[in-house]
Amino acid sequence: MTLKLRCEDYGFECQYEIDEEKSISTIEKLRNHFEEEHGIDYTVEAVTQMIQNRGHSLESIKK
Repeated sequence: MTLKLRCEDYGFECQYEIDEEKSISTIEKLRNHFEEEHGIDYTVEAVTQMIQNRGHSLESIKK
């Protein structure tokens, strides 16, 4: 199953998008993007919570 994450869904005016098999590395890629492009150093846990708030279950994210 793939997980599609778009930066603009998290409040940024940015076209960055990840569409790949779900894994913890997908979350880390989004976290790294937030830090490198937007200067915000979120923890992996914070990004995971943000993704859950957008309607993904924890199981669907980390499997």
